[in-house]
Amino acid sequence: MTTADPQITMELRRRYAALIDAMLREDRPDLVRATAELAVGQGVWADPLQRPVDYLPDGSDQPVYDPDDFWFVAHLEASYPAISAEVESVMANGRTGFAPVDEPLLGSGGWEQVVLYEAGRRQEQACALFPATAAAVAQIPEATTFGPGVATLSWLEPGSHVLPHCGRTNAQLRVHLGLRTPPGPVIRVGNERLTWQEGRCIVFDDSFEHEVWHTGTEPRLVLLLDVMYPGLSPAGRVRTLARRATAAEQIAAFLAEHDLDRVETDERGVVMRPAPGTEALVRRYLSETGASAVERRGRALSFAYPGSAAPGQEP
Repeated sequence: MTTADPQITMELRRRYAALIDAMLREDRPDLVRATAELAVGQGVWADPLQRPVDYLPDGSDQPVYDPDDFWFVAHLEASYPAISAEVESVMANGRTGFAPVDEPLLGSGGWEQVVLYEAGRRQEQACALFPATAAAVAQIPEATTFGPGVATLSWLEPGSHVLPHCGRTNAQLRVHLGLRTPPGPVIRVGNERLTWQEGRCIVFDDSFEHEVWHTGTEPRLVLLLDVMYPGLSPAGRVRTLARRATAAEQIAAFLAEHDLDRVETDERGVVMRPAPGTEALVRRYLSETGASAVERRGRALSFAYPGSAAPGQEP
């Protein structure tokens, strides 16, 4: 296998990854393949199907792992009856606590989650809602204290397609415990295809390109958690944990990325105040259409005009 160049920076990998992601969204597998192979030839990555922004030379380098190689798989599978019973009880009157996944990866269908841990931080409201599930996860330090990623309950509707994408780092592995696993959902990781079984785990490296299809008729539900890659060097572990963002750092990054000066919640929901440059741009766009508000649903736009009771259709 070609070795990635240790001098390549995260910024260069980020720009390459953004270009390839645009090609994936445009459904251009020919350009994706050619660009990924070019990147490998230039030492950006070691494998055209493994394209993390944060690439560690001593990190994971295979797409799928044998679950029996990890102690916590037996723990999770033994905890399955309690987790499953709790989740079914909580959801008896609806998907309490679930919210749309906050990543632009859904091509069709519906995808929701409950976040129990994020970057080692326990999410108290969610864990209080699912205490038995949270307790099982809490006994896996690789996913909590030393966890670089998230622990969630992940709900996928029939007819869904999660677009091809690569996770941020090869310093972690992703574990799924099947809770509801009807026929139909399939995940491709690299060139391998996996399906879920209730009460059983799959383990894979999400820094390899992966996507999910659900062609069945019933929702799929899994407990998802990220764990530190066990072969990582001590220095790699320190580096990975040091990059876990605090909640304040995540908010700051969000505001900067979206050019916002303020966000808050009130009885209407979430209110965002853009920075002066973005505010001026929005005002100019609305002024050009004569509208006072615009709403996007998918690719369709509807406009509200002064004095109108409801948004009108795009002129």
